This record gives sequence, C-alpha cells and structure tokens, in this order.
Amino acid sequence: MFKTTKNTLKISVAVISVALASCSTNTNDDVISNVEATSNPSKSAKVSAIANPNWKTGGKLFEQGAGGSYESVAVKDPSLVYDGGKWHVFYTGTDGNQWKMGYVNAASLFNMKSEPRRFMSSLNGGGYFCAPQVFNFPAKGKWFLIYQSGLGATYSTNSSVSNYGGWAAGKGLGFNDGIDFWCIADNNYVYCFYSAQDGSSTIKRRRTTIANFPSGWSAPTVAASNTFEAPHVYKNKADGKFYMMVEDITRHFELWTANTLDGTWTKVSEEWAIKSRLTENNGHWTDQVSHGEILRSGSNQLMEINNIDRCEIFFQGVVNGSYGDYIRIPYDLGLMQNF
Repeated sequence: MFKTTKNTLKISVAVISVALASCSTNTNDDVISNVEATSNPSKSAKVSAIANPNWKTGGKLFEQGAGGSYESVAVKDPSLVYDGGKWHVFYTGTDGNQWKMGYVNAASLFNMKSEPRRFMSSLNGGGYFCAPQVFNFPAKGKWFLIYQSGLGATYSTNSSVSNYGGWAAGKGLGFNDGIDFWCIADNNYVYCFYSAQDGSSTIKRRRTTIANFPSGWSAPTVAASNTFEAPHVYKNKADGKFYMMVEDITRHFELWTANTLDGTWTKVSEEWAIKSRLTENNGHWTDQVSHGEILRSGSNQLMEINNIDRCEIFFQGVVNGSYGDYIRIPYDLGLMQNF
C-alpha cells in the first residue's frame, strides 16, 4: 500500500500504453482458483524461477461495496488462506477517506461476491488499519493478523480464522518505520519484511526468535534496494529457495530470491508480473498488476508455496485514470496465473 502520508498524499495514476492481448470469450473458469492449484504437488520437481512468465486473468472476483460503506470506493491489499473447506480473505477497504479492514469467506473465490462482508471492527488500530497478512502459528496456538495501523507494525490474534469478531484489539510489534509488514518463519526465527518510509527505496527486515514472537525484534537491516513496497516472501517447495514479490512504483511485481531469509537477496526479474504480459480473458478491467498475494500451499507461518513457476496471485487492479488522492483509486480484486 503506497503511503507517505495517508491522508494527504496525492497521486494521479498515469495512463500507461499497454499492448493488450486479444480478449477471448473465455470466462473466469479459465483461471483455476481452488485447492487444486495450491495443494497438489508440483508437476515439476525443480524450478529456476522463470524471469518473465506470461500471465492470464479472468474478470473481477471482488468489487467495492455499497455506497456509504467503509469499502465503497475500493477493495485492495488481499491476504488469504484456505482452511476448513473455505477461503478466508482479509483485505483493505476504503470509502475515500479512511483505511479499514474487511473479511469474507467462501468455498470458491468465484463466489466471494455473493458472501457476506464483515467489517473488522474489533481491531481498533489507532485510527486506521489496513494491508493485512493472515497465518496460523501452531507453536503459539493462535492465528495472527499482521497489518499496518496508527500503531505502526501491528498484530491481532484469534483462536479461529473464521471468527471474524474474535480478533483481539491491535497491539504494536514495537516499530513503526515502514508499511506493508510481512512475517515469515524458518526453524529458528520469525522475520518481518516491510517497505521503509525513510526515502531510501528499500525493503527492510527485522527478526525475533520463535519463542519471543511477536516481541523482541532486532534492529532493521536492508534486504533489497532501489525498489518500492508490499514485499511478500514465500518458501518455494519446488527448489527450496525463498522468493520475495515486491511491487514497483509503476505497478508491477519484481521478483527477488535468497537461499535463506537472512541471506543476500538477488533480483530475478524487474518485470516478473506486468500488465504487458497479462492476458485478460473476460473483458478489460485492469491496467495494473498491484498489491497481491500468492495462493499458498498451507496456512502457517512458513508461507510455503508449491512452485513459483506455477502459481496464482490474488491481486488488486484498476483501469488507469486520474483519480486524485491514492485513497480514491477504485481498486478491485481478481486472480491471475502463470500456467
């Protein structure tokens, strides 16, 4: 989520000339969004992260809510897990004035529009709360929401991911020098990656022990430079490496890799996922490939995916236009895949 000053930042989304692929008469069914894509073993034993894959998407799967609601202008920044036979989706909603968080669950992502939307009123969060990440942490016996709020890096816990009213009020992780916070663990530590807000154009990283999580964070170090925001880090089962998806300021995804979470991160591709290689199969609905989450193979703190070369991303998109403040850009959510 782009933020220097949430309530005052003004940005006009430039109209980008894109060579659009020919639209077919296919529907969303061309994009497979269910357990098959995330929980079945990869067909290829090893991958080397294709730098410039082709992508395809169907139409919008989730759109802004009713007039007067907290999400009447946009829905964005999704994080989701599959648990108990349903997708549990947490997202940012905005009415053009404030950032809030919503929740919806559905047996299929294609049915999200018809399911009840829930405002996450229990979170509080010091005035606003947005850009969620959700995961289960069995060692802690809890579900965690990591997000940004007026408290800085923030967390809430719950005993059940489906109990939308059971999330505890937000508590600070103990630092506030960034946005778009993302946690991932190995066998010893939990790391938090985030977009720095000091003008350095870097992704920073802190860590704490599993025993001390969610407290006890180290001082920050720089994980990636000359980049922008919304880092999402995953463990790729197919090759055992870690991959970090980062959103560039021109609204596409870079891809970085490292052998360990505390190791050196190397850029695989500046334009790993970009509109110029995205075919829309159900009408034109986006000129951007913006803040999204790769569908995971599990729901825990390891953030595992089966195969970076055969993945799906639930992402935010919009047709470019002059919308004024960033908070007024009418983002919707859809699914894209690179296979």
